[in-house]
Amino acid sequence: MAVTKIHPIKSTLKYALDYILNADKTDHEILISSHACGHQTAYLEFENTKNSWNSSVKNLARHLIQSFDPEDDITPEVAHEIGLKLAGELLNNKYEFVISTHVDKGHIHNHILWNNVSYEDGKAYISNKRTYRKIREASDNLCLEYNLHVIDEESKINGKSYKEFQETKKGTSWKSQLKYAIDNAIKRANDWEEFLRIMQQMGYEIKEGKYLSFRAKEQNRFTRSKTIGDYYTEEKIKERIANRQKEHSDKYYKELPVEKIIDIKNNEKAKTFKGYEIWAKQHNLKNIAKTLKIMNELNIVTVDDLYKSLKEQNMDLTLQSRKIKDIENKINQLAKRGKDLQTYKNYYELYKYYQNSSDKGEYYRANTDKIILFEAAKNALGDSFDLYELEDISTLKNELQNLKNIKDKEIEKYKKQKNKVSELNLLRTNLETYMEWKGQIIEETREH
Repeated sequence: MAVTKIHPIKSTLKYALDYILNADKTDHEILISSHACGHQTAYLEFENTKNSWNSSVKNLARHLIQSFDPEDDITPEVAHEIGLKLAGELLNNKYEFVISTHVDKGHIHNHILWNNVSYEDGKAYISNKRTYRKIREASDNLCLEYNLHVIDEESKINGKSYKEFQETKKGTSWKSQLKYAIDNAIKRANDWEEFLRIMQQMGYEIKEGKYLSFRAKEQNRFTRSKTIGDYYTEEKIKERIANRQKEHSDKYYKELPVEKIIDIKNNEKAKTFKGYEIWAKQHNLKNIAKTLKIMNELNIVTVDDLYKSLKEQNMDLTLQSRKIKDIENKINQLAKRGKDLQTYKNYYELYKYYQNSSDKGEYYRANTDKIILFEAAKNALGDSFDLYELEDISTLKNELQNLKNIKDKEIEKYKKQKNKVSELNLLRTNLETYMEWKGQIIEETREH
């Protein structure tokens, strides 16, 4: 899992950057990356961007901390990769940022610090509950992609204790069990009445009225559904049932939905609730039939065929991911070059005057920041830099926009391919679980 915290930086930008770039915390600067700025001159470049757009925003930057669970088997390099993906997704190549991964404490964590003003259009980053929710969702999705733990939304919003969180992970929390039951019932129900019947089959007593409430057989009190999250109010449940067909973008799999088969032998709820065990067996039989039907439609006859198809689709997904990464690298390079060209153009005359000044020391003290920025830009542009590029920055910006458009299209292809891989993985998991479950039934029959 990863826990995220964000706060604004109003006056201590250089101090904040010095802290997150500390060599002792970042494996001697191995785990530092930046976008559209140099990490050593970032505080100057942030300020320069703000001034160039005449921005009057009070916050200088935003500082996001992404902390990973010590129980997760994650390396600093992978954590850094996740942080880069998170920053790329949230900032969309519009804001300069610096990211560092700290390894000096009991848990690995990323620091992502970005300019509050976009170098692309001068707009300030909007930070509110909605954008923070997007940050959490993006971070959670990346954790799932890398097979890391994710804390459920409710625990983040209301701040569960460590004991409650551990209970949730083990499936022993009443609220966690109710959430799971409602989510599954919604997926299976075609209307509200069917949803209520499914909940009853799973062993829940239902109380309707001002507040929708549920109670498991071993539970003393009813639990109001609204207390387990905004997605679990009566109104929201009805809306989710009505919209459930829209959850899958792929038409084929929308027509043939399949859910994950439950490992009944190792499932805590199945051990605790007899009603849930009965439902789970029916659920498994129904979904293995769907699994086999989809395999047949895909011309997958044997288990080996399924593994082969999954391997091929995973390879295509990897290639698509690399294609997007290559485009992102080009975007980053162009964005940085465009910024360096603009800085060079802005301070060329000032630097020229500095070189010809009779008192360089005094002139440097008066214009330190601008001279440092110019020299950093000049070094970044390199010896191959041609002055004609200064007059043609608009062409570079157009090229940058074209690359962003191409990236958006490739991301859509990636999402579709990822959906295929997810579906095949679900078929594989279902098939393996079913074969093991069937083997257990045969073994039990022999024993009797």
